[in-house]
Amino acid sequence: MLRYRPWQIGNLMISWLVLSLLSAPQQVQYSRDIQPILSSSCFTCHGRDPSSRKEDLRLDSFDSATAERESGFPLVPGDPEASLIWQRINAKDLDDIMPPLKSKVHDQLIDEQRLLIYDWIKQGAKYEKHWAFIPPQRSDVPDRANPIDHFIQQRSAKAEKHTLIRRLFIDVTGLPPTLEEYDLFAGLSQTERINKLFSAPVYQQRYAERMATPWLDASRYGDTIGTHTDSGRQMWKWRDWVLEAYRSNMPFDQFTYEQLAGDLIENGSLSQKVASGFNRNHVMTDEGGAINEEYLVEYAAERTNTTGEVFLGLAMGCARCHDHKFNPITQEDFFSMFAYFNSNDEPGLYSQEGNNPTRAFEPMISVPSSKQQAQLELYGVDIAAVEAMLALPSPKDAAEFVSFLDNAKEELGVKWHDSTISEASTSSESTIIFENNTFVLSGENPSTDEHFISLDVAESSSRMLLFEFSNGRAANGNVVLSSVEAECVSLADPTQRNSINFDWAWADHSQDNDDWEAVNVLDDDDKTGWAPAAHMVDGGRNLLLMADAKFGYAGGSQIKITLRYKSVHAQHVYGQATITAGDITTSSLDLMPIASSRWYGTWPYTPTDRYSGYDQTFGPEADATIDFGKKYAPDSYSWVLVEGVKDNEVFNGLPAGEKVSFAGKKLYVPSARNFEVSIGSDDGVQVFLNGKMVFENRIDRGATPDGDRLTLELVAGINTVVMKIVNTGGVGGMYWSPQPSTDELSNSLVWSIAPQSSLQNGVAGLHEKLSADWRLMHSPEYRAQTTKLAKLNVERGVVEAAIPKTMVMSELAEPRQAYVLTRGEYDQADLERPVSRGVPAELGSVLEDAPNDRRGLAQWLVSPENPLTARVYVNRLWQMVFGTGIVATPNDFGVQGAWPSHPELLDWLAVEFIESGWDIQHILKIIYSSETYQQSSVTNNDARSFLSYFPRQRMGAEEIRDQALFLSGLLVEELGGASVKPYQPDGLWKEVSMPQSNTSTFVRGEGNDLYRRSLYTYWKRASPPPSLLMFDAPTREFCTITRGATNTPLQALVLWNDVQYVEAARMLAQQVLLLDAPQENGAEHWRLTELFKTCTGRAPSEEEARFLNATLSSMRTKFETAPEDAASLLEYGEAVVDPSVDSSKLAAYTLVANVILSLDEVINKN
Repeated sequence: MLRYRPWQIGNLMISWLVLSLLSAPQQVQYSRDIQPILSSSCFTCHGRDPSSRKEDLRLDSFDSATAERESGFPLVPGDPEASLIWQRINAKDLDDIMPPLKSKVHDQLIDEQRLLIYDWIKQGAKYEKHWAFIPPQRSDVPDRANPIDHFIQQRSAKAEKHTLIRRLFIDVTGLPPTLEEYDLFAGLSQTERINKLFSAPVYQQRYAERMATPWLDASRYGDTIGTHTDSGRQMWKWRDWVLEAYRSNMPFDQFTYEQLAGDLIENGSLSQKVASGFNRNHVMTDEGGAINEEYLVEYAAERTNTTGEVFLGLAMGCARCHDHKFNPITQEDFFSMFAYFNSNDEPGLYSQEGNNPTRAFEPMISVPSSKQQAQLELYGVDIAAVEAMLALPSPKDAAEFVSFLDNAKEELGVKWHDSTISEASTSSESTIIFENNTFVLSGENPSTDEHFISLDVAESSSRMLLFEFSNGRAANGNVVLSSVEAECVSLADPTQRNSINFDWAWADHSQDNDDWEAVNVLDDDDKTGWAPAAHMVDGGRNLLLMADAKFGYAGGSQIKITLRYKSVHAQHVYGQATITAGDITTSSLDLMPIASSRWYGTWPYTPTDRYSGYDQTFGPEADATIDFGKKYAPDSYSWVLVEGVKDNEVFNGLPAGEKVSFAGKKLYVPSARNFEVSIGSDDGVQVFLNGKMVFENRIDRGATPDGDRLTLELVAGINTVVMKIVNTGGVGGMYWSPQPSTDELSNSLVWSIAPQSSLQNGVAGLHEKLSADWRLMHSPEYRAQTTKLAKLNVERGVVEAAIPKTMVMSELAEPRQAYVLTRGEYDQADLERPVSRGVPAELGSVLEDAPNDRRGLAQWLVSPENPLTARVYVNRLWQMVFGTGIVATPNDFGVQGAWPSHPELLDWLAVEFIESGWDIQHILKIIYSSETYQQSSVTNNDARSFLSYFPRQRMGAEEIRDQALFLSGLLVEELGGASVKPYQPDGLWKEVSMPQSNTSTFVRGEGNDLYRRSLYTYWKRASPPPSLLMFDAPTREFCTITRGATNTPLQALVLWNDVQYVEAARMLAQQVLLLDAPQENGAEHWRLTELFKTCTGRAPSEEEARFLNATLSSMRTKFETAPEDAASLLEYGEAVVDPSVDSSKLAAYTLVANVILSLDEVINKN
């Protein structure tokens, strides 16, 4: 509590008298002078956040600060001595002083600040809104050449012409001028130079590339996901969109709208959908065990934070956990903004795809070129024509197919028996009724259930049971049948009975994700089962089971059947089924196809050395059953489902490095037979059948189709095949492809032996599929058309695979309800504090008729009513040019941010930006044409104030590298395209990567990829390009508005020793040596002058020329006496050395060029 002690008056008055004598009267402004002091010293305990507020006192509120309290008034406008604030900050009693002696901010409040507080109270203690939250107003400026110069009163002399030309080129294009351009632009006025740089196509491209880099930083663009495996992802088409937007000078309001809401624009273009990728640039996770819901919250919160920082210049993240302590942003404000971003149709936890470093994570779209789009359309026409022909069987085929169906059962010795349900019950309270061989359930639908069915059959011999299911009882219609058991009891003598052992299962449709194959009903594992995907594909479902031997008794049999539904997916139960028993001749079993489980894996196992894995036994080799409960030493690995491994597809997701992996599956075989299979492995492989090794190939290779072909001798019943892949280094992979047998009833032809009713009951399109499969076997014309269709589909697939993809936003049909999250925790939604979409109340509100989605947010961001966006972006442009913004904290326009150095100039530029139609180039042209911009960097003691001279700045990391490539003639200029991998030291990626990461090994690019502009460099977030990182490039894990500016010895080492810079110096030297120099004695001096002018734009001084000549002479002597050193130096880089140039001379010039490229004058913008 604030208390006033009368005996302190004397001390307080003395303090005030001393301070007042030391200070000059001034007009004190709350938001400029007082608010920053209170923010740093007082608001933590007496600010906006109620969770940390002491004594229920708010000093950020006039009403609270002037309200009477027990000990008086904290603030008495006009009377500092009566104000408790003044008394407490000057208290001599250590118990009374504020900030408290023990607080971290006690020492921050200094005498000058106390005096400001005194003067402010004395002048009336007026509170006004924070300057940045008031809409900008344009100041009147007199007519003059450039309005900026009205606001900058003290300026230095104009820079030298070559300095100004170089400065302008670097600012506009990110590259220096050539000698020819120096000469050309020297004859132009500054306005003419600017217009030329902004109008010529070559400069427009360079301008786009120069402007894109800071936007990529702010947008946290990267080529990897950033966490856990840091897997690669494909996003460069969004970067291309940014480049084109800058190249075409897209208005900033449109630039903003399309990036925030391009996917929501009605009838929006493909380009606008691509733009929405701005909100997908964030870090993502594929870490096993991560919680999906947690990361959905993290992604939405990150988008909220980035939007606040990029467009509003506000750090909103603090308000996720509590009301912002300084800025007027409440938790409700944060989660109202959050609500715009929490309904993207995406997972929180992404799956791992170790073999796909160019994956575009869902939601994503394909972005074909016009040529690719035309190709796809042509293929679409051709494929539709073939499919139309295939859909209409010829009269001959139609007649023969009908005959096949009529005769198939008889020819295969299949007989379906009259079957009758005599008893039916459930383990639940469900009602079950039955008639003939059909039962139907109704009433209660419990989470799990068991159905007990007694099926009477007069015949004495059966081998099969056919189930015709329909009516899934779950809300979505899907079912999980865990297992089927059966027992055969003699009707004549019930004491005779035997269990029926089913060892083969076939369904007309199964769910293709996870482990839901029909064969799962043959075991008693309740964690799996058969899921028919009834919620995804229409129609009933057929399930055919076959026993390992005939069953039945003379005089008739009762088959007691148990259908178990024990899945964690509650109520996934069939509500109706027709059951029929049948028989098949033993010889016809050879025609029934092999059924298969999914693929399972257990890995990684580490051999003692690279090749010992073949001879070491790890345990899974001898597993003839794939026992999921078994643990293998030393790390207790067990068999698990591996969704990425599929028949007929190369899988490169096995553990990388010197590891051993096991992949296995079960084969369900109606009769003993030989089974041909094509396999591939990376590297060597051993194949185990039913626990015994039947094949081995010790080899170093990549996984490809048809690496080996082998024949497996399968026994009747359940077989287990295990592939042991021994990886001797690099990526691990495998391939498995069963070879088709013309003797088997493949695919849907199995259903030709079933009753006609099953074709009517089965999955939608079953009859048509059966017809197609029959024609494929028996109709040459159909096979020819099918082959043609397959060829067209492969060709189209090649085109589709080459089409770039990019990640986008995609709104859910029904938005998620957002709530305030207690302390920001994903699982602590305060259900009593729901929020609707909106913006911070202090900043206004969205337009009344705006859509209630990201479109409305985007419209508000670039509306004249928003006080921040225009200020924030023009300040960022100013920072880009002058090194420091008018607001020196460009990511914080809030209470704790810096006060603008020239507030009227900032507001004038902001209003001009809006009224120009948000024209970025318009603002830049005004800046570049001002006398303020054209000042010299040289200053004197009388000109130390900000903007009284042009601030000298080191060029950005990308600009330094691009300049070296450009000056050496190596730069490959092509707008846009996929990320490239130029030189970098070996092993960096491996050091920071998990073994299964698809970006664990850096593979350097070739040819032009080595010489693209730096913004195209592949950006692995866990290990960004090291030569750029040394010059303060960010990791891009988060939004970065301002890069640091450090000076370290490592930067010099990069310029001197990095392959890219040494190669650039060599090619620059070679370029000069190939020029036609004067033949007289001044040739060396002339070449050195050309070399220096190329890099700096000016001739060297006499002193500089002497140094260059001495250096060259020294290096010439060195390399002439040690030609092997010259040869070694010239090997740096892939660019070809011209054989006509003397190697010793070239090496010497290379080192001189390297020195010049590293000069302070060259890597700085003067």
